[in-house]
Amino acid sequence: MNDNNDEMKSVFLTDGRKIALDDDDDLILSLVSDNKTEDTYKMPYPSGGFGGGSLQLSPSEKYLVFSYFSGESEEAFSLFEIEYARLKLLYDSGYLYGEDAHYSFVNDEKILVQTFRTEFWYKENAKTDENKDLYYEFGELNLFSLETHELSRHTIYVYPSDDWKEEETDVGSFMFSEINGCQFSVIVPWGKVTFREPLEKILVVRLK
Repeated sequence: MNDNNDEMKSVFLTDGRKIALDDDDDLILSLVSDNKTEDTYKMPYPSGGFGGGSLQLSPSEKYLVFSYFSGESEEAFSLFEIEYARLKLLYDSGYLYGEDAHYSFVNDEKILVQTFRTEFWYKENAKTDENKDLYYEFGELNLFSLETHELSRHTIYVYPSDDWKEEETDVGSFMFSEINGCQFSVIVPWGKVTFREPLEKILVVRLK
C-alpha cells in the first residue's frame, strides 16, 4: 500500500494500547501502553531500499501487518502476532515486484490475502499466447496461510475484449472482496471477478 501518511504509521488496540512505526532512521515498531513502551521490534533495513510503510491490525487484533515498499515498484509485508506485551514476527515476504498492495484477513484469520498490480495496461506491454491471442499480466493474488506460514502466489492474466479501452482498466482498486463456498472474489478496476478454489498458479480472466 503506497501510502506513507502519518496516520498509517500507528494503530490503536481496543484496550488503549498503540503500535507505532518509526522509520525516520531505522525501522522500529513499538508497542506502547500508557505512554510506556512495552516492546520494540527493529526490522532489518531492506536491501532494496525503503520508500515507506504502513500498519494494519487484523479484526481480532491478534495480528499486525507491516506493509512496506521500496519506491521502485516492489511490495513486501511482515506479519506479527501480538502476544500480550510482545510483538512476535511470524513471516516476512521480502520484496515482490508490483505496486499498490492491499491486505485482508479472511476465514477467521486463517488466511491473509495480498493483492497488487504488476503490469501496466498499454498495448506495448501486451503478450500473446500459443494461439496468438492477446493478453496482459494484471497482477498477483497471493494467499498467506496462518496455519502453515506459506505464501501461495497466483498471477492474473487478462484477455481483453475487442472494444476494450486501456484507460478504463489502468486505474482503480484491486483487492479482496469475499469468499462464498469455493468461490473467491476480488474487486478489480472493471468490476468483480470470481475464481474457483483451489486457485491455479495462473488465473485467467476473459473480458467479453
